Amino acid sequence: MSKLTQIAAAIVLASSASVYASSGKLVGVVEDPQSSLPGAIVRVKGSDVSTVTNYRGEFALSKLASGRYTLFVSYIGYGDVEIEVEVTDGKVVTLKPIVLNNSQTIEEVVSVGQIFRGEMAAANTQKNALSIKSVIAADGIGKLPDRNAAEAVQRIPGVSIERDQGEGRFVAVRGLPAQWSSTSLNGNRLPTAEEETTSRATAFDFFPSELIEFVEVSKAITPDMEGDAIGGNVNFITKKGADEFILKTNLGVGQNELADGNNYSANVIYGDRVLNDKLGFIINATAWKRDWATDNFETRRRGKEEDYGIYRLELRDYTGTRETYGLNGSVEYDLDNGSISASALYGTLVDDETHYKHRLRFDKSRIELQHIRDELITEMTGYEFRGEHDFGIDKTLNWQIASYENEFRYGNKPNTQDHSYFVMRFDQQVNYSGLKEASNGKSYAYNVVDGGQDPWNGIGTYLPENFSMDPSQSQLSWVNLYKVFVNEKDRAVVNVDLDWQIDNALAVKFGAKYRDKQRQASFSDEFYSWGETSGDTPTLDSFTLSDQPGRNDYLSELPVNYQGIFAPVASTEDAMQFWNNNRAKFELDEGESALVQNGGALGRNFTVNETHASFYGMGIYQLNEDVEIVAGIRATHTDTEVLGFTYLEDSNSLVANNHTKDYWAILPSFHLTYRASEDTNYRFALTRTFARPDFGDLTAGGTFLEQEQKLETGNPDLNPTFSINLDLMVEHYFERVGLLSAGVFYKDIKDPIYWSTQKDTYRGVDGISITRPENGDGAKVAGVEIAFNRDLAFISPQLENFGVMSNATFMDSEMTGLNRGDNPAIPGQADELYNFTLYYDDTQFAARFSVNHKGAYIDEHGSEENASQEDIFYGANTTVDFTTSYQLNEHALVYLELNNLTDEPLEYYQGNKGRPVQVEYYGIRGMVGLNYQF
Repeated sequence: MSKLTQIAAAIVLASSASVYASSGKLVGVVEDPQSSLPGAIVRVKGSDVSTVTNYRGEFALSKLASGRYTLFVSYIGYGDVEIEVEVTDGKVVTLKPIVLNNSQTIEEVVSVGQIFRGEMAAANTQKNALSIKSVIAADGIGKLPDRNAAEAVQRIPGVSIERDQGEGRFVAVRGLPAQWSSTSLNGNRLPTAEEETTSRATAFDFFPSELIEFVEVSKAITPDMEGDAIGGNVNFITKKGADEFILKTNLGVGQNELADGNNYSANVIYGDRVLNDKLGFIINATAWKRDWATDNFETRRRGKEEDYGIYRLELRDYTGTRETYGLNGSVEYDLDNGSISASALYGTLVDDETHYKHRLRFDKSRIELQHIRDELITEMTGYEFRGEHDFGIDKTLNWQIASYENEFRYGNKPNTQDHSYFVMRFDQQVNYSGLKEASNGKSYAYNVVDGGQDPWNGIGTYLPENFSMDPSQSQLSWVNLYKVFVNEKDRAVVNVDLDWQIDNALAVKFGAKYRDKQRQASFSDEFYSWGETSGDTPTLDSFTLSDQPGRNDYLSELPVNYQGIFAPVASTEDAMQFWNNNRAKFELDEGESALVQNGGALGRNFTVNETHASFYGMGIYQLNEDVEIVAGIRATHTDTEVLGFTYLEDSNSLVANNHTKDYWAILPSFHLTYRASEDTNYRFALTRTFARPDFGDLTAGGTFLEQEQKLETGNPDLNPTFSINLDLMVEHYFERVGLLSAGVFYKDIKDPIYWSTQKDTYRGVDGISITRPENGDGAKVAGVEIAFNRDLAFISPQLENFGVMSNATFMDSEMTGLNRGDNPAIPGQADELYNFTLYYDDTQFAARFSVNHKGAYIDEHGSEENASQEDIFYGANTTVDFTTSYQLNEHALVYLELNNLTDEPLEYYQGNKGRPVQVEYYGIRGMVGLNYQF
């Protein structure tokens, strides 16, 4: 036996035999008559020894000398409780459940209503956390009309979301791009798959909020968390094995204002414990089907030389049916020294979309009418196996093996062979009048901001009065098959963590994590025209025609009667059938198409293989009753292989590319919590985090224009982006449920990624103009975050059932080294975010009125010349929602939820709000339903 082995054996023996002989361990659970209570403090009276219950209300106190103790249990919203316990040498003592209820309060009877209950769980967990984080419990999620995982977090301070068709999709933390924050499921970062996004940001519209038990947003990362989270981490915790019998159902029906159909939702949760309470299981299934509609207009503009003239106005009318399905099944078996569990997760979004698009081509004297049909499918599956094992009274080993897969694909429209975003276009020649002539001799429409006559929300058609399209003059132009497939697998995720309670003041934790990831993406944009030998080109009037869905109130919010020019349309089913019956009469136009073989689609055809290996160590030190320190370091190694092609235009050939890159991320962190009183915390955190380059930026694919000496390509040699993060926070918790907090944060970011054009060497030739993503110099973001949540009893006892929940975040940022003459803000960084909620809750009746605001931010940086006028902005957005419920009896609750009461539009604009790029309206969405618990 080596000397090192002998020393290790001696340490193990010393920490087991001698220590166990003089101390024991207490384990238990804190609950109320309804369920377990997370975030409760359990303290040994007369000492500094304490712990906090986990999300299942469980706690453990190790290294207690034998004898009798008094445990002091406190939980915001309930009165304190004391119980007598006895510790036995070398034994693990399991206590009976510690039950808190209204009768145990000392000074007052607390009314625990539906809204209060969710706030209690969130406040207690946040108050006693080891780091800066915000928490939402399932009770809190369910009392707002938030239907998917992204919408569930939008009301947390510093968190914002991006929407698609009126529903939440991407999550961003503290004003940084969504891909600079991490989103995880039960602690594991999820693979991503989305139609148009090649980033690492997860689109969460496929994941129903009903599957979530808790959401925790960590704004300062600890070493036991994955460190690729510059903005922060959003962790969705799903429901695990039940502690007792549970059967809950939820049925709802509703409608979207712009859509003709109805919405339906159903959710069921069933769980129990069997085999002498050794085995717990839970099954949670949910379904949500809704008819939706969107009215949209978009502009396409020329550059600075032509004063940003509008050469194309697009009038887009969407209708569709979305179906979201989710399933979570979990079993857990209690062992003598721990437990093992297994979970299976499934979430999918199927969006069957019909879209009619009128494109007014001011530059080509025509109107293009597109008939569009597509079925977008996002599907995620996950499998998790976990174990928790106690070794003696002071060590716990946790392990996990998991696998996840996320996929985006189009459904079988127009057929199983051509599954795609299907477009059939008809063109009609027209004469526009009143347009403004640009320096190139072409005529465009102009907004007022650019010297024209059109306000941002009233761009004219420049067509003759009483004009309407003529189907007999609308000739088939082409059929477009737009094809996207994305599949990302975390084929294996393995992690092991060891917790060791050294003594009552110090605990250490060590661990390792490994991930094997693959991202595959394929893309093509195929254009087919009517063959020259196929006979006369069809016109629109050769189809059976009718008014397009939603035509009568299309963009009724605007002062222009756009729908008055619309011709009758063919059904998209007829258009697809025509293609299927006449496919042989069409010819592929390779010049218009973006294909792998012509170099037009290489940037989105690639395979990325990655492995992530992490190791960490950390300590949790209770300096005294008031000061707690968490410090440690995480080291993460990333090994990336990127496969793709470069297209050589002159030789019409493809060159295979295979690039590899590996790097280490060393991530130290330090967290300090000073508990100035039972109700007040001061927190400080200094951390280092990083973000890996997006998949689309890493692609090895590109096109080399040999005659022009230009290369457009990805950059597999990109470095990750690193950030030093400083956080300061003060929190004060009120005796009845409530919080007042304020904090500041600062991030110093190195090597952010942006698109650049520079002269460089390619294939041995100097002076090639290369457009590709590059690492910039740096970026900085600073902000202030405040929150105030409280019932209004402090104003008057008569207002104790009323309350407010409010928060605001104000931020500023800049990026340097972009070669554009200024230092713009980081994409995705809004100057302000705020939420305000006014609620009423008397245990039987509850109502909540909520306002959510996100300020404007740069979505995409403009070109290096005149960039400030070419930056694309996501406009400020303020949504108003309302929900109310009534408890019929102890089993049944009815509810009403309303979204987007003010019909807030989504807006993108270029440089100035008076220069719109995209504006769309969704209307109000509502649902009524019944919750029933057996």
